[in-house]
Amino acid sequence: MAGAVEEAAHELRDEVEFDLLLGGINTHATQPLGEFGQRHLLKIWREVHATTGQEFGFRLPDDFVYNSTLPCIAIEAVRRCIQQPPFGYLHRLQQCLFAEGRNINDGQLLGEVAQDFGMTKDQLAAELADSDLQALVVEQFNSSRCYGTNALPNVLVQSTGDRSLLLGGYADSAMLVTLIRERVAQSG
Repeated sequence: MAGAVEEAAHELRDEVEFDLLLGGINTHATQPLGEFGQRHLLKIWREVHATTGQEFGFRLPDDFVYNSTLPCIAIEAVRRCIQQPPFGYLHRLQQCLFAEGRNINDGQLLGEVAQDFGMTKDQLAAELADSDLQALVVEQFNSSRCYGTNALPNVLVQSTGDRSLLLGGYADSAMLVTLIRERVAQSG
């Protein structure tokens, strides 16, 4: 839904701020996906492609451990560096995995991509080892789980300090804009 979020953020740029709350996927996984897990994941990708038209390469990296913790730490590190929500970096990592079949748990790849967003490979490597940053990402994972949906992505709205679920699952940009404007009007 990255494209839809980017379009909605552009259309609503003078009305609301967009940010990321990292939720993580399979954050306790330590073993490579087995044959069943690979088939299941590729089935989900086919369904997402059919629904959204999103591009997929329909291949997974060899010995891929489907755990997004390290990429999420890298996303938060890029946020620190650029001092704004790192939607571009997130989108590029999604392309690497979903369209190109590259392993986004590879620190070298994370560093290569981060270079396009103002960080050196060495800076990112240092950030990935930062225990405070790791704790911040785990805190975001824990926070994101309290909104009552297991569909991805989730869109939350925050107004006057209160954050609530707006959408659990896919919406195109027009629907997203409509839902956000309706919620803002209700809270205003």
